[in-house]
Formats: sequence, structure tokens, C-alpha cells
Amino acid sequence: MPVALVTGANSGIGYAIAGRLLRDGYSLGFASNERGEEERAAFTRLSALGPAHWVCGDLADPDVPARLVAEAVAALGGVDVLVNNAGLSVAKPALELTAEDVDLTFAVDVRAPLLLSQAFARAASPGGVVVNVTSIHETVPRPGFVVYAAAKAALGMLTRGLALELAPLGLRVVAVAPGAISTSRNEEAEALSAEVPLGRPGTPEEVAALVAFLVSDEARYITGVSYLIDGGAAQQVITRPAG
Repeated sequence: MPVALVTGANSGIGYAIAGRLLRDGYSLGFASNERGEEERAAFTRLSALGPAHWVCGDLADPDVPARLVAEAVAALGGVDVLVNNAGLSVAKPALELTAEDVDLTFAVDVRAPLLLSQAFARAASPGGVVVNVTSIHETVPRPGFVVYAAAKAALGMLTRGLALELAPLGLRVVAVAPGAISTSRNEEAEALSAEVPLGRPGTPEEVAALVAFLVSDEARYITGVSYLIDGGAAQQVITRPAG
């Protein structure tokens, strides 16, 4: 049974991806930042769908990524897919950003995926896949999202660079770039419907379906690219400030 390690699997897009991969026959490495009651409830629901093992740690700590991979491999027997979904955003005007905002955002959204991908590449067999969850703001700026967009752009380029370097190992690296997706933590998604040509926010399950395709054998000739899933929003400019 193939194994998928999904960071930020306890809610939103990560939870949907974890559930989809379990339904598709994967064992799940369920990675969360904390072991609170909400995380435990999510893990309990997901583990009812198939084999799952809970790993936990703060991805801002550079020692955590390799440990999460090692624990998942030890518990589940290997790792075939890594989904770098966990991330954070700082929504504030550029002139109010602090050095701490920049350092924390890049630690979680860029450094952690790199360190996780390194550990994954050392543990995975040919055919393995890394999926980085970036954002529409990988390519489209938005007021209030200067640091977040810069971090997601960096993650997009990380995807492309790793795809080149890991291809000789038989590993693929791809990204998905969601637009406005309706989750409990993205309360403004509905309010942005007018900015989306298709007239609505997306769902976590729609993002999960794209990830499921990209990690499948049907996508075995795809690497080094980022797929927008945004209802056409990137064709317009979002000028409403984030926050």
C-alpha cells in the first residue's frame, strides 16, 4: 500500500487531500502542528478511512521536517507521496511588516518544504511525488499579501528547481496553486466570488482531486509545473486588500 505524508492534514485543503488519498488506497502520514482536540478529532475521522499514523511538530523548527518523514517511514513502512500543504499567511500592509513576519513566513512556507523534500527524496523510491501547495499569489500579487506572495513565489520556484534535481532519482515535483477556496480559515472566500469568473469559491475537495491526479500514474510525465485551480481568478487583478 503506498504511503502519503500530508502536512497540515488536520483542516481545510490538507484535510481534504488526506481524505482523498486515503480513499484512493494510500496509508496516511497525518502531520499537524499541534496535538489539540481539533487535530485529534480530524485524525480520528481520517483514520476511520484507512491506515494512518500521526506525526506532529512545528515546521518553523528546522529539526522537525526530517523527523516527521522519519517517523512516518518507520510507522508506515515507507513514503511515496509528500504533500507540502502546511503554511501560514501574514495579511497586513507592507509598511507594517516586521522582520519576524518575514522570517516566520519563509521558515514555514519555504524552508520547511525544502527540508521535507530533502528527507523525502532520501527515503522514497523511484516513482515518488512531491506536491507543493502554493497559491494563486505565487504569480498574482495582492495588497496586504506582500510576504505571503513572495513566499509562495519562492515555493513555486523551489518546485521547478527540485523537479530538475530529483528527476534522475525517478521522483517528480509538482505544485497546485489554489485561488479562493472556501475553508473555515478562509472566511473571505465567499466575499471574493465577484472577483472569480466562475462566480464562486472553490472547494477543498476540488483541490484534492487535482492532487490525486498529479500523484497518479496518469500524470507520470508531469513534473516541474504549478497548476492554477482558481476559477479563472488569475485572469483578473484582485485589488481588494487582504486582511
